[in-house]
Order: sequence, then C-alpha cells, then structure tokens
Amino acid sequence: MPDARPALKSVNLPRPVVFLHIAKTAGTSIVHFFQQRLAADQICSHGDFLRFPKDRASFESQLRRYQFVSGHFGYSDVASLLEESYAFTFLRDPVDRVLSLYKFCMHADMQKQFAVARAARDLGLEAFLTSTRPEVSEMLDNQQTWQLARMYWHKDRQALAGISDEELLAMATTHLEEFDHVGLTESFDSDFRQILSDLDIDQPVPRTRQFKTIDPLSRDHLSDAALSALQDRLGLDYALLAHAKRLNSQTTAFHAN
Repeated sequence: MPDARPALKSVNLPRPVVFLHIAKTAGTSIVHFFQQRLAADQICSHGDFLRFPKDRASFESQLRRYQFVSGHFGYSDVASLLEESYAFTFLRDPVDRVLSLYKFCMHADMQKQFAVARAARDLGLEAFLTSTRPEVSEMLDNQQTWQLARMYWHKDRQALAGISDEELLAMATTHLEEFDHVGLTESFDSDFRQILSDLDIDQPVPRTRQFKTIDPLSRDHLSDAALSALQDRLGLDYALLAHAKRLNSQTTAFHAN
C-alpha cells in the first residue's frame, strides 16, 4: 500500500542517521521534518523499536533496515550503529526539561499511556518534583546522563548501581563525544540548520514546532525548597550539559572557519 503522507521535497540521506531523542528537547520537530520527506519504510521513530526482538543481534539488524532511526532509546541500544551513521542528539537545561515534561504529563492521552503522567496528575507539581516513586525517578533523576551512559529505566540503573557518580558522568560524556553533532534546545534553529547542512539537505528549518508547550511552567512556579530539591536530582545532568555546550561551541567554531 503506498505511503499516503504528503511529501515535502523528499530527501536522499548520504548515510543512515541516528537521532538519540531525549524527551522534551524539541526532538519531535526533527522527527516530523524527516517523516514528511522520507518514505514510511525508511523511518523508525518514537516507540517503533519497542516492537523489535529483544536479542541484541536481531534488534540491531532491524535498526539497520532504516535510513532514519530515532527514539527515546539509550546509548547502549544504538552504540554499534554510530560509527556507520550520522548521529546526533539534543540536550536541554535540566530544570526546564523537567518542567516541560510535567506540563506534557497533564495531557489526558499521556495519562492513559504512562505511569509517570498519572503520577504527575495525582501528585501535583511540587510533590511530583520530590517524589521517589520509581516511575518518577526514572524520568527525573539525571535522566539525560543515564540515557547517554546506558538507558534510564530502572533495570539499567540497577545494572550500573556499583559505579560512582563520577564514573557515570565520565561514561556519558565519553559517549556524547561519539556523536557527529550535539545540539542544544536553546539554539535549536542553528543546530538543526547545521545538521541539515551536514546531511547535504538544502532546506530551511521549519518555523512550526511540534508539541510546543503552551503556557510553559518556569522556575517562578516553584518554591525555593522545591527548586533546590529538583536541582539536587539533576547535578550530573548539569555537568553533562556543560560538556555538551563545550562540544557545541567547538563545532560552531569549526564550521565558522
């Protein structure tokens, strides 16, 4: 059956693309861009990979069938693909990311599907930010660091329970350096423009953002105690973000020259 989606100037990728999508970093806009320009059978996105066989060889074989692979998977899921692909990711200020996640959890559709969204609904903002429920901890406690080190699910955190915070951060920063481009949500347009240039795609960055938060929450919505407690949960993510900014500035300087 032919793909019924409208194609907007279809693109030919010079090599496979891997996008490690961290939730609430504006990544859905990137996925949407490629969904409009590639055939459906060339794209694996969002939770598609969850349907693949669990054994490593079969999982990786499935991923290699696609030209564009994205999802909320961890580094460990795509590590073997990075060398042969153009790989990128985006990071975001950790507090801003969590506040955006909380607001997204208020959607009824999210609450039907995800335990963390139901927890956000039931607990309210400040109780959610300090909750130790497993479904909340997975999504809050240094999630960006865990996703770049391995993956953020409880079983992955248990598997690395014996390493120190310093070792976990070193693992995540080392993995981050394997990506061809590390973008920042705060400089989304210029970063996505560079990614398109790297892929020889001569098309503008879309102006419309997918799932852009309406009436976003800010730090002003939090008490000092709640903000401090949240920041305590995100120390490694802030260190990772600092490293990402250094990588980003180096890339920017390279292309400027």
